[in-house]
Amino acid sequence: MRFRNQRRRSLGFTLVEMTLAIFLSLGVASAVSVLLQQQISFTRIFGTYQFLREEAPQINTLLSTLVGEADSYRIYGSLGNAMSSTAAVRTGGRALRLRFRNPDGSSAFGIVSFEAADEGQQLNFYYRPANESAWPSEPSWTISSRPALVDFSNDTGILLITVTGPNDEEITYAGNPK
Repeated sequence: MRFRNQRRRSLGFTLVEMTLAIFLSLGVASAVSVLLQQQISFTRIFGTYQFLREEAPQINTLLSTLVGEADSYRIYGSLGNAMSSTAAVRTGGRALRLRFRNPDGSSAFGIVSFEAADEGQQLNFYYRPANESAWPSEPSWTISSRPALVDFSNDTGILLITVTGPNDEEITYAGNPK
């Protein structure tokens, strides 16, 4: 009889053992659920600041190179005004006209312009060599198509270029030609 009771007891789990196993399983499942939620939140935050991580450094490199190589600049409210060199502004500009002095004494010109395009808003660069009198109708290249707004200003004596990203992140570049 004693042998039979020991055999019966060894065939299954007790109620306490089953309860403990279920609670441990629920604890592990809830911990995994919390970790998954944290990973999703982190990925969402990481994606939100993609503009600052990827585009902003490239824009900085291009703009600092262009402005640094320029001899002088002037800010305009639109690309058309910059091309015709009329109605310069100090703040709220959407186009920056740059003059580049060549070694032979002639001047080439460039325009950095924030404008609406078929694909959306773009920050474009137009280049006009010294031997040409007309501006190109299409941009020489696109600096970035990610900004929501670009504002050129010089109300402090220093050129400020404020770039607003697609998620309202804002970064300001400051500098003057050499």
